[in-house]
Amino acid sequence: MKLLAALVVATALGATPMVAYGQAGAMANYGSLISSLNANKMADLTTFKATSTVNCVKISTLKGDASGDATALDNALSKNSAGVTSLKAAISANADLKAKLDPTTCPVDDIVAVTTEADGSFTVYVDDRA
Repeated sequence: MKLLAALVVATALGATPMVAYGQAGAMANYGSLISSLNANKMADLTTFKATSTVNCVKISTLKGDASGDATALDNALSKNSAGVTSLKAAISANADLKAKLDPTTCPVDDIVAVTTEADGSFTVYVDDRA
């Protein structure tokens, strides 16, 4: 079973930066991503290992009504802006993870969510709507 890791507020609580998680192919569509962002469930990003596989997925490739769901996604990201900042800081602080991210196709500044898959791999979601 896949676990969805999406950002949550940790910095405001003085905690180690974490990411939210949810179910399976939840990131396959906008609605699941938005729900996960709003859920604020925690998962520890420190589970990333140097041997982990990383996949980068652009938000524009998610299923759903991109134009209709964009406002809801923007609202979820705005609501969790501290979590976005915390997630990016956690990624930047994790040398092994950061080394696996292609700065052209998967820039840290555009990452909005991370999934931890059952096989230990990570999927990073990039907001490419700009």
